[in-house]
Amino acid sequence: MMHFGLLVIKGYQKLLLIIFKRKSMISTLITSSTTKFIVIIKNIIPVFLLLFFSCNDKDVNSDTVFDYTLHTNNRVASLKMSSSDYDSWINEDGFANTESRLKVVNDLYNVFEDQYDFIFFILNEPSIPENLFYYGKLIGISNSVQGLGFLPYDNSLQYGSNGKLKAVMQLTGLEYLKYGPALHELAHQWANFALSTHSVDAPGEDLSSYLYTGHWGFTGGSTPGQLGGFNQNTLISNGNNSYSVESFGPFANGGNSVPYNELELYLMGMIDVSSVNDFDMFTEITSLSVNESTFDFTAAQRTTYTSSSLVDLLGQRVPGNTSSQKEFNLLVLVITKESLTNEEWDIVDANAEWFSKTESDETSLYNFWEATGGQGSLKIGF
Repeated sequence: MMHFGLLVIKGYQKLLLIIFKRKSMISTLITSSTTKFIVIIKNIIPVFLLLFFSCNDKDVNSDTVFDYTLHTNNRVASLKMSSSDYDSWINEDGFANTESRLKVVNDLYNVFEDQYDFIFFILNEPSIPENLFYYGKLIGISNSVQGLGFLPYDNSLQYGSNGKLKAVMQLTGLEYLKYGPALHELAHQWANFALSTHSVDAPGEDLSSYLYTGHWGFTGGSTPGQLGGFNQNTLISNGNNSYSVESFGPFANGGNSVPYNELELYLMGMIDVSSVNDFDMFTEITSLSVNESTFDFTAAQRTTYTSSSLVDLLGQRVPGNTSSQKEFNLLVLVITKESLTNEEWDIVDANAEWFSKTESDETSLYNFWEATGGQGSLKIGF
């Protein structure tokens, strides 16, 4: 379902410690999962070699297709492809190709334990490559939650996981974990499969809105949502199916600069349905005017949802918020064709540390804990 001195021996769970006369610098990047170190050493003169085996029950002789380097802070890692493989991954969107994606995910399980709920791939690019058309994409692997608007599914074995892996995500820029759409893509594990929302492509008259799968479109909420939608408290009815509302994005509302709204938190299992205040969903939208700070629109259909009507529509969420999973393990891997520079390692490691903090950082951006109102948390590391 669619919806983002140590020497490393390629693909081995062995740790080779070398004492050198000269050492090169250690490279490091994003991605997190188990606990091994990988470092690329150039122009070295070994004096002697000590061989250690990591305390791990994985097959230490298993080889890998790609090269993995783990940052010394045990938080993020890199997955290095050949230039041709990387170019293909970028230019042909290898992440969206099932065969290519399965190859990469199955390969990384030769290095990392099957202990992660989510795997984030971050491209070693300053911004979205010109041949890709998304900032982030999440592909669902398994979901056993009931009451979200779809049947439970589990494709984890195909990816090398024994039911643990929930989703894989790709972020197409090196700093998108911090600035977004990391929060947005995580929300897609649970939403929106519940409501048949609508949107339009541009302002105008005599419009015909269309089904807006996966996002809130012209739907209100306690705040503008990660998946789009407006602030319900700003809605004004002008009569004759005409409405005004504070400007918003039908698809998203500014990356990691907004928290999850009540409906998103409910579907994620963070709060009870009784904590979701009433909101409106508009369909059959026929006009839209964009002003400096407001949108004016007409819509033939206005549906008001209450906590009771949500349950009537979707059934009870199982598990409910008192027993739902709220702490998630996240593996962060930077996909690259060059070894990461010290600066790139620093960026990714700092962003991963920030995103997984369980405290407020007093900035305009939200980490996962902040975005969930302190209800949810992420553990990033090996």
